[in-house]
Order: sequence, then structure tokens, then C-alpha cells
Amino acid sequence: MAIHFPTEKNATKRVISFWEKGGPDFEYYASADQEDWIKVFWEENTVFCKLFQTLDLKYTLEIACGTGRHSAQVSDKIEKLYLLDTSKAALDLAEQRFGNQKDVEYIHHQSGLGIPVDRIKDNALTAVFSYDAMVHFEKEAVESYLADSYRVLKPGAYALFHHSNYDKNPGGKFSDNPGWRNYMTKSLFCSLSEKYGFQVVHSEVFSFSTTDSDCVTLLKKP
Repeated sequence: MAIHFPTEKNATKRVISFWEKGGPDFEYYASADQEDWIKVFWEENTVFCKLFQTLDLKYTLEIACGTGRHSAQVSDKIEKLYLLDTSKAALDLAEQRFGNQKDVEYIHHQSGLGIPVDRIKDNALTAVFSYDAMVHFEKEAVESYLADSYRVLKPGAYALFHHSNYDKNPGGKFSDNPGWRNYMTKSLFCSLSEKYGFQVVHSEVFSFSTTDSDCVTLLKKP
């Protein structure tokens, strides 16, 4: 079956449209819930799992949570969990996953830019993370989440982001790139992080969709 790619002129909104219900990659959520895919992020020897141990999970936000499959791996360690996504249909599936848990709050933020100040106040969280999502984001979206993650984190808290290291096709459509990785590099991400006040604790490039296509970066709010 042919995939029809959205023609939205606004780059960030075009990215968002891929994971709305009926979008070209909405069915990804079902396949990503399979055990083999979960292991990529949560087996003990992975860089994802090792760096995740740094986080204090008491008050945690997952950015671009999808159906919540990553937070589900550690929800028993979280006192208050915030799940943020642009896809209402994905958040509905997350709500089904977590049932009536009172310690989970769902934030549908359609713009795909930043963290709503009316939902999470300044210096409120002990951890922010995002896995397998930011690799697709436009630079403006990455910046917005870095700025607002700094805002919502308590001093001394950490943020952990899985992002793109694909250094080709700047200004082009992310869906034209291998693995749909958007233009971003380790050095650019670290520079932006420092711009918004973070200290870069660790940043590691690795191969995912192509050679050296991805990066995971651990940040600290001083």
C-alpha cells in the first residue's frame, strides 16, 4: 500500500502529522510495543538504560511519549508522571495503558513546541526524558523543548534526550532522510543545550538507522 506523505508547509506541523491518527506512521505505535523493539532501549547493556540510571524519577516528564511504552518500563519508580504528546490518539492509548492511575497526567500539546506553563510550573520536576522521537524533530522544536525542560526542572536535576546526529539535508524534509532522522548534530545539540543553561554531562553518538545517525545526551540543570 502506498504511503501518502503530508504536504503541510510548516515543517514542525508536518512532522507532527505523521503520528496523528491516520498519519503515515501511526501504526508504528503497535510495532514499537513489541519486545524486540523495547529491548533496544531497556536492556541493561544499552547506552539508553545506563544513562537512565542517573535520573531521579520522583517527578518525571516524558516528552513525545506516544503510547507511554517507555515510561511503562519505570512507572513503579515514579511518584508523579507527566506524559506529553502532540497526538491525541496516542495519548488515548497511553491512558488505556496506565488505566486509572492517579499519578499520571496526560498533556496534549498540539503545537509541538515547548511545555505548557499552565500544566507544569517552574522548578517542578526531577527528570525529563525523550526516547525514539526527538530524532525526527525540527530544530525549532528541539530548541523549544530544551528551553522549557530547563524551566521545569529543579536545580541539580537531569534531562536525557535521544536525538538525531544526521548532518545532511539541512532545511530539507525529514522524511527524505534515512530512518526519517531530521537534521541535527551532536555538537549543535550540545551548543543549544548550553545556550539554554544546561551543563552537558555526557553525549554519545551511535549507529541506528545509518552509521552514526543517532545521539543520546545527558544534561544537568546547575
